[in-house]
Amino acid sequence: MRTHPDGSTPSAPVSPNAFTAEYLDLLANRDEPITGAEADAAGPWHLEPDPATGWAVLRQGESVEKGSTPSATFGKKDAARLIAAVLPGTGKPPRYRLGKDPDAVGYPVIADNQVVGHFLYFNEDLLAALNVVDALIASPHDLAWLLDAAGGLALDHAGKIALERAQP
Repeated sequence: MRTHPDGSTPSAPVSPNAFTAEYLDLLANRDEPITGAEADAAGPWHLEPDPATGWAVLRQGESVEKGSTPSATFGKKDAARLIAAVLPGTGKPPRYRLGKDPDAVGYPVIADNQVVGHFLYFNEDLLAALNVVDALIASPHDLAWLLDAAGGLALDHAGKIALERAQP
């Protein structure tokens, strides 16, 4: 069950919904299935101008104009684009884990119960970044948000580098 930062639980969504408020209230009193976190973060997301904050990050079907509460707001559109790109990955179980004990090469990075690499140091921030990038490249929709956030100049340079790397 989703809660607000103040600990309260919403009784029904503000936005129009195909399900009745009574039905949603009944569901709000039950535990969410294991897929709840992924469904909550999955989106798809869109951006809208927000007169109070600059840019609102909202789920499809939500709108500032309809009274929806944005999942995030930013004064800069580029930051809002980045959040729209990474937000869906935050609901997915991470693919990579970091071993607690080093071996002869370093700290093992584990995926699918197999060691797939090593970090020299125990670095949870680097592991979190790896999982974010992994989630981004697994979703063309989310990757497109990241490319949109990068801007034309970065994409121009990246396109040249990518073409060079792709050629034999």
